[in-house]
Amino acid sequence: MVKTRVRPHLARVLVAGLAALAISGGLLGHPAHSRGASGGGSPSSNVAVIPGFAPKPYRGNSGVPALPVTWSGVAKYHFTQLPIASVTPAELQKYDTVIIYGTLWSDIPSSGQAAINSFAAKHKVVIWDSDATGAQTYSNFVHPFSTLSSGQGYEGKPSDSVVYFPTGVDFLAGSNTASPYYLDPTQLVHDKDELNDMNAMKSGTSNWRPALLAANHGIPAGAWPIAWSYGVIGDHTGMTIYSGLDADAFPTQERLNNDRKELALDLAAPFRTTPDACAPGCKLPSVGASHVFAACNFARVGRHWRHGHVPVALQTSLAAGITAKIVTRSGRVLAKGTEGAGELVPLVIPTNRLPANRSSRLRALVFVNGQKACTNRFQLIKANKSRPKLLLLATSDGGSKQLTLRVNETSAMKVVARHMHWKTNRILAHHVRQFSIAPSVRKARLILRDRAGHTLTRKLAWG
Repeated sequence: MVKTRVRPHLARVLVAGLAALAISGGLLGHPAHSRGASGGGSPSSNVAVIPGFAPKPYRGNSGVPALPVTWSGVAKYHFTQLPIASVTPAELQKYDTVIIYGTLWSDIPSSGQAAINSFAAKHKVVIWDSDATGAQTYSNFVHPFSTLSSGQGYEGKPSDSVVYFPTGVDFLAGSNTASPYYLDPTQLVHDKDELNDMNAMKSGTSNWRPALLAANHGIPAGAWPIAWSYGVIGDHTGMTIYSGLDADAFPTQERLNNDRKELALDLAAPFRTTPDACAPGCKLPSVGASHVFAACNFARVGRHWRHGHVPVALQTSLAAGITAKIVTRSGRVLAKGTEGAGELVPLVIPTNRLPANRSSRLRALVFVNGQKACTNRFQLIKANKSRPKLLLLATSDGGSKQLTLRVNETSAMKVVARHMHWKTNRILAHHVRQFSIAPSVRKARLILRDRAGHTLTRKLAWG
């Protein structure tokens, strides 16, 4: 969809606030079990969408795409469009779930807001926010909060975000591919929408728990793009869910569409209508360690024969606190770098630390504030540490002038003499080659260049 143009206002971003919440955890670690907010309860069934499936855009914004209510993944739910003017306690009793879609909370009159707050006590309220609404304040929501917005129409690279999956209660998002709550972290950080154009709840908001943490170009300190709470925390009844994943990603045709998957998870989340066994002193669960994911792509990789020091350009998420390493399969560190201008981590690999005359399998590791966030495996360099060697070199001046040679490795050859300059593209290793030289040539220079760029020069003479 078409977006309004907004000038990026940050060249570099920080993730310190988000990282403080990201308690140490490895990239490949996952929660032992995926689980809901509490035992018991039922998922959604009859859903009211306020103000409708395709809200009108706000002035100066392109709005949001239609909520995918016809998608097969939510076919078991019954959806009804509910205009803002119809939001009353009596009307809401017809439903078990309310979705506030792409709409300003302040556009709902106070009577409608009060009806939604009362509804949340024993039912489910899902706020599906969007960059089309900008930052908002929900000061009189049942659990007050405020949001930050990346802004609509950012035209930067679609790999700015860094995402953290907190462990503990993970029924709305998980990084474990085997989990029914799995969201694709690679897609989250690379998609031009989703987290790169997200809205998010301010970190540390009271009476809420994050299901996903992220930072990007517009929200540098990090925030909670997905968060949840109970309607009544002390009883564990009802449920409130906030999602700020950019709704513009709903139409994308991915094998796993994170936005649609999250919508399905929001609706499937069970909620209680009667108090839990812990009532009236129930509490929200704690948040455990976090697993961080960032982008790491090679902007430039040398895959041919090289010697000396080889620069490698690694493009990462736009964030401070990013460092990178190139390591061997055994873990030996070959190069280190920190984020530089243009979001590239400069890394220089010394080929003298690699095995000679064969490919080396290496890994690029990217860290965000010391936490491993991305790994790329690659075959980077065929290292050659020495110049080509002549195993045979002979000149003869019998009936015609000849040059005979044999080299230890495949090389390109050039012969330079007065009024003569010719070359051959390749001489195979260990093959004897013989060349005819013009009768007028008495002196010449032989230049051999191997695949790594080493050169060997020899003077030639004929009688």
